[in-house]
Amino acid sequence: MQINKSGMLFYVLAILAILSSCTSTIYIAPKQADCFGVPDQKCYLIRKNIGENWILHDDEISGFEYEPGFSYKLKIKRERIKNPPPGASTFKIIVVEVYEKTDVTDDLSISDLANKEWKLEFLKQDGIEIGIEDKIPTIKFDTEGKVMGTGGCNNFFGTFTIDGRTMKIGDIGSTKKYCEGDMDLESTYFEGLGVEMRALFDDGKLLLTGDGGNQMIFGYK
Repeated sequence: MQINKSGMLFYVLAILAILSSCTSTIYIAPKQADCFGVPDQKCYLIRKNIGENWILHDDEISGFEYEPGFSYKLKIKRERIKNPPPGASTFKIIVVEVYEKTDVTDDLSISDLANKEWKLEFLKQDGIEIGIEDKIPTIKFDTEGKVMGTGGCNNFFGTFTIDGRTMKIGDIGSTKKYCEGDMDLESTYFEGLGVEMRALFDDGKLLLTGDGGNQMIFGYK
C-alpha cells in the first residue's frame, strides 16, 4: 500500500494524538493489517476511543502478548529511549495493565478448512518473523481428520483435531529430500505445526496462534 505525503502526515499526527500523554488508554483490534509499504509485515490496529477510525501502529508494545481474535483495552505508558538508532522511534510503549481481553470469534468448523489448499503467507516463531521465499509451504485438511501438504521441499502428512478453537496436528511424517536453501524454513514450519494452537478463520484467512509468540497465517485461492 502506497501513501502520499498528506496521508503520511495524517497518520503521524493520529499516532501522536493517541500516544501523546505519558499514560493513556488504547484499544487494539482483533486482527492486524499490512504495514505501510511492507505487505509481509503485520501492524497493530489501534485507537484511543471506541468509534474512532483504526490507525496502523508498527512499533512493538512491550509487555503485550497479542493473540488474533481478541480485542484489547490497555493502559499504556511511554518511556523515552536514550540514544535510539538512526531512524528509530525515540520512545517505547509499555503495557501497564490489560483492562479487557475479549474473544470476538466463533468456533472453527471443519467445513471452514476442508477442500482448500492453504498457502502460508506469514510465519512468526518465538516472536520473530521468518521470511518466506519462492517455495511456499502449504497445508490441506480433509473431512476425515487427515492433513497433508508441503514444507516447500518435502511433502508431509498427519492427522488433526479441532476442539472449539483449539487445533492439534499430530502423527506428522514427511519425505526426506534435501533442497538447497529451503530446509530452515521447512524445519521451522514443521515444528510450528507440531504444537497445540488456537485456530481462527477470519476474512478468508486461517490464523494459527501458539504460545511464545508463534503465529501462522494462511490464505487460499
